[in-house]
Amino acid sequence: MAKKERDLEDFFKKADSDPDELKEYVETLKKEEDPNRTTRIDRIALFFKSVVERIKSYSSTDKPKKRSKPSILKKRLRIIYKRIVKRARDKFHFESGVDILDEKSVLYRRNRVIKNILIVTNAVFLIFTLLGSQDPNYIVIFGFGVLMFAINTTLKRIIRERPRTLLKQQMAMYIASVYILLASIGVYIKLRVGVAPGTEGGLSITLAGYGLVYFALIVIALYQNATLLRILFKWVLVLMTIVHVTIMYPLYNYADSIQTLFDYLIIENPSVTIDILLRTLVLVIFHIALYSSVAIGEMMNNKRKEELLKRRDMESDFKAVVGDVFDVIGVFGPRSHAEGRHAAKRVAELASRLGNVLGLSPSVCSEIYDYSKIHIDRIDDLSIVEYEDKEVLDEKDYQVIRDKTILGSVIIKRLQLNQKSEDIVRAHFEKTADKAFTERMKRIQRTQEGQIILLAEIYEILRQPRNYKTALTHKRAVELLELEFKDYFEPYILDRFIKYNREFENYYQRQQQKLA
Repeated sequence: MAKKERDLEDFFKKADSDPDELKEYVETLKKEEDPNRTTRIDRIALFFKSVVERIKSYSSTDKPKKRSKPSILKKRLRIIYKRIVKRARDKFHFESGVDILDEKSVLYRRNRVIKNILIVTNAVFLIFTLLGSQDPNYIVIFGFGVLMFAINTTLKRIIRERPRTLLKQQMAMYIASVYILLASIGVYIKLRVGVAPGTEGGLSITLAGYGLVYFALIVIALYQNATLLRILFKWVLVLMTIVHVTIMYPLYNYADSIQTLFDYLIIENPSVTIDILLRTLVLVIFHIALYSSVAIGEMMNNKRKEELLKRRDMESDFKAVVGDVFDVIGVFGPRSHAEGRHAAKRVAELASRLGNVLGLSPSVCSEIYDYSKIHIDRIDDLSIVEYEDKEVLDEKDYQVIRDKTILGSVIIKRLQLNQKSEDIVRAHFEKTADKAFTERMKRIQRTQEGQIILLAEIYEILRQPRNYKTALTHKRAVELLELEFKDYFEPYILDRFIKYNREFENYYQRQQQKLA
């Protein structure tokens, strides 16, 4: 005993110094950052968040101004304006009503939008060519206009020609991309050559023309095709380098020897070299940013396609499973038999009346009544025939099927309760209801409402003939409920039924005569 006491004392005795492992653990905890600690950047972000929320609250709480009733002319003008805006928006909208999993349809829509952009761009190109030259050559401008018309007509025919194929849409994509790229470079060259050097207006026009090349790259990026952008940028870099060394700065005049060219670029005119390098560098940086944006967009689109494919596979499986479940419900539901309908009606009336006797609210009694015969009244609402042939379900369809599935689960629970009552009565008549069976049955829908409906169901089964028994009188049914089936119900539910059993008998008889 003394040994044990000493052991306990040693166990609870505080050590003179902490173990080294504990010291190391405490030190590592001190080094770890507190995830709840607020840094200076966090406080700045919270400040901006509060400012934005205040701006939103002020804008949302502004009282609407009282406006006088607009005249009929204003209403018509407003309607016309909205129609024009909607039509313009639709012309430049990429995914309006397009299945993104259909690559042909997506590319067709993109080609149509970019063709509309090209129409506007061609007008800008003509304006630049016409106004950006001191002495415009109208023959060149006319030829340029004819070329634009021919390209747009060809694109329209390729894009819209039936049958629409992916190959045609890809061909239209490359034609449109190459055309806008070459046209922008051509307009820039025309402006550079046609404007008098050294003039302030000529410099601004030239810079604006130079911006058209970047605009062309942005239009090409709208295809969200990283491969297309990467291939065309190589040609842009080559062509712009040629333009830099031949049009902007005619270096071929100093290409007699490498030494002469070196002296001109490095010693005599280093600003020319810096200008060419900076322009090339800006073009490369712009391409990197644009390419990254397109690559990210393409990756996100691919992810969206994968998710949609998974969702559609799930929708297909979902429709198949739901259809099978509903078919099974239809097989087990007694909707095709008049007697089954009458029995469900009697059970519903008895169950709702028992709920009333138990002091439940009218709304709960009404719910018990509806739930008691839901497998009769609502089973026709489970049909999904109209959705079986639809390959793609929209949100409305999906919501309808989801609601049907919820209804189906409720009907299944009701049929389960119906089957439970049949199993209980049959087991007791066939003397197979042991303790394990009773416990298993008690675990199924043990709620108060479930027990009320179960009692009404068992009473209905006892009063009606089955292949394993004959129809029983009311007195014998009440006796069996009290002796054989009391373990399946809470005492107060069965006591109430037995107390008012004469009223239930009269009510049952009236219902049976009414439904006969």
